[in-house]
Amino acid sequence: MKLLISSVIIFLAAAPPALPQQAPAQPPASQQPASPTIKTNVDEVLLDIVVRDKKGKPITDLTPEELTITDNGSKQTILSFRQVRGTEAISATGAATPLDPMRQIRLVTLAFEPADSPTQRKLARDAAVDLVKGDQGTNVFYSVVVIDTKLLLLQQFTKDHDLLVKAIEQATQGVSAPRLASESEAIQAQLRIIVNQDTNGGGVLTQNLLSNAVQLGTQQANTTGPPSNPTDSMLARVMLNMLRMDAAAQSNGTRMSIDALKALVDGLRAMPGRKSVMYFSNGMDRGPELDNIWRNLLATANRDNVTFYSVDTRGVMIGAQNTGAMSQLNRATAATAATTGTDAVVTQEQMNAGDIAETAGRSNRQLAIRDLAESTGGFLIGDSNDLRVPLRHVNEEISSYYEISYNPGITNFDGSFRKLAVASTRKDLVIHARTGYFALPPEAREAGLAPFELPLLKAISDGKLPFDVEFRAGAVQLQPRKDGTQVAVLVEVPMHALQATQGTGTLDVHCSFAALVKDSTGQVVQKVTRDRSFKVTEDQHKLGNFLDKTTFNLPPGKYTLDTAVLDEANQKIGVEQSDFTVAPAAGGVGISALLPMRSYTPNAKGLDPNDPFQFQGGSLTPTLDKVVKKVPNSMLRLFFTVYPDSAISAKPTVEIEFMQNGQTLQKVPMDLPAADAQGRIPYLMTIPAAAIPDGKYDIRATAKQGSTSAVSSASVTFEQ
Repeated sequence: MKLLISSVIIFLAAAPPALPQQAPAQPPASQQPASPTIKTNVDEVLLDIVVRDKKGKPITDLTPEELTITDNGSKQTILSFRQVRGTEAISATGAATPLDPMRQIRLVTLAFEPADSPTQRKLARDAAVDLVKGDQGTNVFYSVVVIDTKLLLLQQFTKDHDLLVKAIEQATQGVSAPRLASESEAIQAQLRIIVNQDTNGGGVLTQNLLSNAVQLGTQQANTTGPPSNPTDSMLARVMLNMLRMDAAAQSNGTRMSIDALKALVDGLRAMPGRKSVMYFSNGMDRGPELDNIWRNLLATANRDNVTFYSVDTRGVMIGAQNTGAMSQLNRATAATAATTGTDAVVTQEQMNAGDIAETAGRSNRQLAIRDLAESTGGFLIGDSNDLRVPLRHVNEEISSYYEISYNPGITNFDGSFRKLAVASTRKDLVIHARTGYFALPPEAREAGLAPFELPLLKAISDGKLPFDVEFRAGAVQLQPRKDGTQVAVLVEVPMHALQATQGTGTLDVHCSFAALVKDSTGQVVQKVTRDRSFKVTEDQHKLGNFLDKTTFNLPPGKYTLDTAVLDEANQKIGVEQSDFTVAPAAGGVGISALLPMRSYTPNAKGLDPNDPFQFQGGSLTPTLDKVVKKVPNSMLRLFFTVYPDSAISAKPTVEIEFMQNGQTLQKVPMDLPAADAQGRIPYLMTIPAAAIPDGKYDIRATAKQGSTSAVSSASVTFEQ
């Protein structure tokens, strides 16, 4: 089974844009060292805080009586309190006890985004190198990743300073993602070997949740060799989980960055102890349409005890931070003023003046990364051309912090966000603590589910098929391969099926969905979930479509696709179920499904070469709608891809056959172009709808190469 390899979301003609491994087995309780009381059950909250005085010096003598914790405005009773310092836990009475081995491990991930200039790269490199070469606490492991079109691994968790420095230099030398991808894949292959050799932690992962609605199985390859070091195996497993990024938004830089950061958090979930991410970035443009996934990132990090430290690599920016905001505010002011006359002509700019003003307030690129850090208990490092000194505070916080637990007494785990606040009676203290979390049931927390997923998965597991939201979903088979067939799961929602609320000059729509691919035993082998909000015009709401396409590999077998879509505005839901079969690869020439295309955009920029829906340098938008309305200039666009067998010297051919009521109407041989760099022959066939009489037609494409052949077919209806 291969993990999710690509995902693209297409809305109209534009591109608006995994479950955790179980923790390694613990030694028997009799072999674990005792520790101060810091118990938590499924209803309790465990809170890490770092406390400094106004000069930045750590406070090490705080008592629980000096703290006040409020959860959703209600004062909480502290159940347990201790200071974690190195390998020891110091109780409120001052008694020191060794931590258990798992909690002694601290993980720090250095996540680098591409810098705009050599100066920024040098600033990031110097700061990171100084950090890993500084005084480290016991059992602090660092890893190095790059966020650039995907999540790339340059160094697995290690304490080796030389290896870390080498990886940091790679991450900051300005090398493009394609050149780093092969090294990242090689490191991941080594990690998989380590995990597979671990006889305690490997194997098949199963997780029960909402009547097995999100049970995910992953198969590990059989390997030989001695078992790996338990710590190495554990860290390898955590690292692989961190790299299981849903690449749904590779066309949108900010969305991709948020998805990458969320993947890092998800992978760290199973680890106890202090977990930190150092995010080296030149800032982030976060528009209103990203608010939902942004809140989910912050709440997930807080729930899983992951702290972000944001590092602004642009150096001194005072006086320049708000340049973009002022420019956009000036545009909004001018546009608003232009509408004051009674005879004014309202332009698109004027109509969107309110949205421009809202976006302008976010145009300081440092605001988002500051929010990321401060909301998760960290802090922003920036506005300086020497980041080394403030970064040294991070090492202090990794090794020394307070750990507090309390029971908020939640009786209804409704997925709502609960705000946290920590204050002290001692004056002039600076307290770094997370700002809140989602109230989720225990099984959802363990599986790392987002709040929007709960009603969707429950609707699927209930076994009912409500149709209160119109949508189409299907599994489309693409390239047959030796290790399984490439399959695309498509979820298509007409915008008019979603309730729109009035925004400022636009309409707001918000939907979420879950798609589960289950094998013949009912095991969930792939899970795809999305939460999306859009600002649309009235015409877009009437005519537009939201489409998600996610591709992965499936081995031969029978499968079920369960899909649920929720209209967040009115809480209506629709559920569909369909079956499909993946046949074993027969060898020889192959052909994909024959699929209608809603639109074709020629000369598209930034195409992913692995995207299966592209043709002659243009991008394609597939649709599951098999009805062609015969309106002026309407077309039927049918797309398929031929996969030649390189072992066969003969050139592949394709014949298209039109049938109605079982009778052949016409057969047309097609001239195929040469294969592309990936060895594929994509083909887009365009037929004017006016030339076809009304009715339902079966269309069959037969590919031949040598003595081998493959067939694909589709049914299409033409109507007035």
